[in-house]
Amino acid sequence: MEPRPVAPLFGNWPYDPTTALLTLRSGHHPEATITSDMVKMWLGTAQHGGFARVRTNAVSPQLADILATVGFTVKQELSLLTAPLQEVPSHAQTVSARRVTAAQAIRIDCAAFHGEWAIDPPALLSAKQATQFHRLRGLGSSPMRRTTSYCLSGFTPSSAESQYGYIQRLAVHPSAQRNGYGRKLVLDAMHWLGSRGMQHALVNTDSTNEAALSLYHSLGFAPMTYSLYVLERACTD
Repeated sequence: MEPRPVAPLFGNWPYDPTTALLTLRSGHHPEATITSDMVKMWLGTAQHGGFARVRTNAVSPQLADILATVGFTVKQELSLLTAPLQEVPSHAQTVSARRVTAAQAIRIDCAAFHGEWAIDPPALLSAKQATQFHRLRGLGSSPMRRTTSYCLSGFTPSSAESQYGYIQRLAVHPSAQRNGYGRKLVLDAMHWLGSRGMQHALVNTDSTNEAALSLYHSLGFAPMTYSLYVLERACTD
């Protein structure tokens, strides 16, 4: 398996101007590779920018091990799951999901993932740009049909035999949870990805989020052979 180069991108961690977000593009791939010298250079960049700490996006165990040699520690462990798209239930086609604006998605996300794991407009835009094609859909509760849930899914066509689509973000407002919206939105995303030629869907979620894990397992998702990790460290020794 050929090593996959990783392209870094610096930004701000959502709602925390003291923390730099180091996005390692392709960092979730098991064949991704970096060096400790590269990491030290990125730390210097963050320190120059006045950040107190650096936090990564979700990366593979291999990258996590390299980051650990330079003082990074695990902030969050994410279960990585996959499901085949050839046998998505036919009723997924009838889900009445509708388009969602970025503002609506951010409002729902902040309510569902309050605190340090909520996303802001730049983070949502970055998630959209992570795939060549993406789709933002939501569902609302009656009678006002106010949008109370959303799902971002996407894919990038490739020449690989097994093409993967992604469930990139799923959030349900606390006031609308346990009404089946998350399930319907994931089914809707799976049907869309399958209709675009994708063979498998990938999703990650916090390894302690039993509700999300139960949902994905009920829809045919199974754990991959490795997890993903978000790591962080202070910019100064």
